[in-house]
Amino acid sequence: MKRLALAVLTAGMAVTAQAATIDLNINDETIRAEYDAPLPQNRLNMAVGALYHEENHFDAVVGHLGLHTQENTATYSAGVGGRLYGVTSSNDIDGVSIGLGGQGSVSFRQLRDVRFGGHVYFAPKVVSFGDLDGMMDLSLRAYYAALKDVDIYLGWRKLEVDVGPHSDDLESGLNVGFIMKF
Repeated sequence: MKRLALAVLTAGMAVTAQAATIDLNINDETIRAEYDAPLPQNRLNMAVGALYHEENHFDAVVGHLGLHTQENTATYSAGVGGRLYGVTSSNDIDGVSIGLGGQGSVSFRQLRDVRFGGHVYFAPKVVSFGDLDGMMDLSLRAYYAALKDVDIYLGWRKLEVDVGPHSDDLESGLNVGFIMKF
């Protein structure tokens, strides 16, 4: 059922994308999709996404809804904002966290088809509810402009979820993906 929900979300994002991006990445245990688009005033972007993780008879879904500023130049992009995370898992861990952070990327004139970037969002205990006592979402990526409107990348992600006295990496490892620009 959770796989079906992620597939429907991804398909819905593809149909509505205009002046936006769709980001999809995968590894052996996780798939993540995100749709990011500017709001009408073009100074704020809204992002919606989901991550599905499956490992050793355990699965979890992490959805997020974010709002962030965005500045793009020829050599960098940067954004700062917040994300509302919702977590549900097969071992009855459910909760919501509000993370603050940002994302960005940088490119170099000598390597015009290559750029490096990532994001980090942190949600401490004071803004975490339900079973959650905090979260951290960290991602680093190396991008290559494979086509005019498609970047492929190799990434590393660490999604840490704090529950009670324990802090656990829900997902940590390499992934491959692409970003389509509309």
